Amino acid sequence: MRLHKPTLSELPLIVDAWKKSIAQATNDQYYQKMKLEEMERNPQGYLASLDDLTGGGELELENGTKVTRLPSITRYVFSDGLPVAVISFRWQPGTEELPDHVLGHIGYETFPWARGRGFASFALSEMLKIAKNQGLSYVEITTNIDNHISQKVIEKNGGEFLEEFTKPDSSGGGLGRRYRISLEGGI
Repeated sequence: MRLHKPTLSELPLIVDAWKKSIAQATNDQYYQKMKLEEMERNPQGYLASLDDLTGGGELELENGTKVTRLPSITRYVFSDGLPVAVISFRWQPGTEELPDHVLGHIGYETFPWARGRGFASFALSEMLKIAKNQGLSYVEITTNIDNHISQKVIEKNGGEFLEEFTKPDSSGGGLGRRYRISLEGGI
């Protein structure tokens, strides 16, 4: 298994994985559908966006609110030549603080058919190294209150529970759990 920025020749595998994942989903998959549309409309642009080190430009949230896009890095986990998970890291230059509409520095998703095999833990472990290289002393990660598997992934990677909180409407509302992972010392 490896975490990397996919190539143009790997993009059809990613498109197929997202289509399959969206078809199996029980929730709206707003952002996933938006990314899939971008992959199909502008493959080169999508791949370039995986290393967006400056941010800027406009992003429309699920509720229609328009916000400024943060710098971000996105990578995929491949196992046996197939994409099995995706992880993104976003930050505000010069600070660990995030705007209210951004719940955490890191978000990840394991495709449904690949869950329970350690791909999310591996992806998070590798992405923490990338985050440390951006000069942050910690990252915060949030998860739904009932997502015990994700909570274990975060804790396995050094996450310390901070709080339960109510997510803003722009993020779907509901209760969440916030964790912090220190990037100081060895990762």
